[in-house]
Amino acid sequence: MVKRSLQASLTGIQEAKRAFVRKGWTQDNLAAEVNLKTRQPIWRFFSGRPVERHTFIEICLILSLNWREIATNPPAEFLEREEYAQPLASDIDKLVQKVRCLRRATPTQRFDKIQDQFKNTSQRGKSLPAII
Repeated sequence: MVKRSLQASLTGIQEAKRAFVRKGWTQDNLAAEVNLKTRQPIWRFFSGRPVERHTFIEICLILSLNWREIATNPPAEFLEREEYAQPLASDIDKLVQKVRCLRRATPTQRFDKIQDQFKNTSQRGKSLPAII
């Protein structure tokens, strides 16, 4: 099972601090870049304390670092952002074919349903609502 938090190794902290200095930012700037409300996770990251996994990864991405090289014992089974963000092409093709089949049948089904509703309504003697 993948851990919910990650923490930086000692060498990872040193590398992250160098990247942070190159950016010339404050911790507040970095927190804003990561969309954090406070800089506490940034402080925790640089002090080697556990940080939520997604925050840890975002900090590394913004500092142009490989989060697996920065983290202490990174989980092997955790997918990279690019791996889980891109759907498989075969899945998309199957989905497109399914939608196209449904779209072809839909107008006829709608017309038949409207005709049935019209017949049922006119047989009961009810008037149809006005279409504007």
